[in-house]
Amino acid sequence: MAYRGPVRRWDVFWADLEPGVGHEQRGTSRPVIVVSNDGFNEHSRMVTVVPATKLDGKVRNAYPFEVLLPRGTLTPKHASIAMPQQIRSISALRLLEKITQVHDLALRSDIENRLLEHLGIEFEAEGLG
Repeated sequence: MAYRGPVRRWDVFWADLEPGVGHEQRGTSRPVIVVSNDGFNEHSRMVTVVPATKLDGKVRNAYPFEVLLPRGTLTPKHASIAMPQQIRSISALRLLEKITQVHDLALRSDIENRLLEHLGIEFEAEGLG
């Protein structure tokens, strides 16, 4: 059943990402981090999310373009990897249940920076041009 409450930036949800194709994250219960802004989230039936995967049991570490999330950040039992390279907009109907919110400002900043790098967006410091 779809989540019916308000959706805010940095909320973490279980989401249904099926059907997935190729290397997309998929699953009927996958953690996602909402990265779209609150104005968009309030007025749209879509949300932009960064999928995550649990680190436990993986034979790899987080890639440099991903963000390692310590145990307890998304779920109490597992460390996770946020995958900004798989950013996607999904229907809010795919959100199943709110898990938590990313509270750590450093982790938020890391996710934002990896998103900007992935999208090739750079900002010049003011007064240098």
